[in-house]
Amino acid sequence: MRTKLTKTSVAALTPRAKPYHVFDSELRGLLVRVQPTGQRTFYLDYRRADGRRTRLKLGVFGNVSADGARSLATKAAGQVAQGVDVSAERKKQKIEAQRARASTLKVFLEGRYSEWATENLRSGAIQVKRMKADFAEWLDKPMSALNPWLIEGYRKKRQQRKRSPKTINREIQRLRAAVARAVTWGLLDAHPFASIKPLKQDKGGRVRYLSTEEEKALRDALQTREGELRAARDRFNAWRAARHLKLLPPRRNGYVDHLQPMVLVAMNSGLRRGELLSLTWGDVNLEGKVLTVRGGTAKTGQTRRVPLNVEAITVLTAWRKLAEETGAAAYVFPGTDGVRMGSVDRSWERAATLAKLSDFRFHDLRHHFASKLVQAGVDLNSVRELLGHTEITMTMRYSHLAPAGLASAVAKLSKAVA
Repeated sequence: MRTKLTKTSVAALTPRAKPYHVFDSELRGLLVRVQPTGQRTFYLDYRRADGRRTRLKLGVFGNVSADGARSLATKAAGQVAQGVDVSAERKKQKIEAQRARASTLKVFLEGRYSEWATENLRSGAIQVKRMKADFAEWLDKPMSALNPWLIEGYRKKRQQRKRSPKTINREIQRLRAAVARAVTWGLLDAHPFASIKPLKQDKGGRVRYLSTEEEKALRDALQTREGELRAARDRFNAWRAARHLKLLPPRRNGYVDHLQPMVLVAMNSGLRRGELLSLTWGDVNLEGKVLTVRGGTAKTGQTRRVPLNVEAITVLTAWRKLAEETGAAAYVFPGTDGVRMGSVDRSWERAATLAKLSDFRFHDLRHHFASKLVQAGVDLNSVRELLGHTEITMTMRYSHLAPAGLASAVAKLSKAVA
């Protein structure tokens, strides 16, 4: 269909069930595409130097008038006559504009990448924050200036500060993944860190678990801490009473706050700290004696179910009763106003100090759980499923704790020879 494309003729075009085109009767290649929604878009249809046909978008009717589209098409047609691929040139200019907007690492991280990470990564905002802190010296560098030599210098500095190869690799991998996005989006022609290999690290990893004495000390410390909190509240209320001020509610019986039940559940389930903080009462089935770690909150992105033993059920039952008395929140261990809790660092450090634990982090409660299972004779694949490891190699770090496991395996060789 051909007609002279004017304001009146284009406005009169009616939508159909399928998109259709109307070509201008005066300017070769100028056309309008009418969508079923009613949107009308101007294009210039032309043949490239290699003989292939392509189209250049000129604009949407309403934003661009018919006369304006004709003017743009005339100019573009002149460039085509000179051998210019105007569509490719437009794309090139768009990419250059994007690169200009993401000219430095800081601009890239705070702009387009931050938007993408927030929408697509479970902890996107945190990842961006960590990269800005780890690579603060690079923030004002142009993206095009990133190169392998910078990585080597970064590694050297981190090693001088006694950072482990695992930590350094994780920091670099975080940035590497972000820069990969810049390549995908056309902001960089090639990945500047493509040739970088991770530092060699001990795949056995850290396995720190509590001895019988340390576990008792931790349990005692959790009780002591709760007693201290109750005593502190009583002293504060006495101070307020002496001044005729309104008293605060006394510390409740049972658990004073989240820490003791959280630690005991961690010791009996092997959940990561983030998984514990994201756990909701809807994920806890006390009657079925199982809790569910949702894929959206798990580090691996995979849902898993963890059976609950007697102590875990007892703890969660008591904690739920207290939660219901104070107004049940969705989260099992909620923060202020029922939102997801952000951190347990301060309360945990106090308990660990009271227990006189050396070199023992909250995450090591997960190692404690796994180590006790292996020592009790549970096979490594079952431990892998409970921990949510995607690869058995992650679980193999606990293999040396199996009761005579490796020794008995080696002993079988002698029997075979005999």
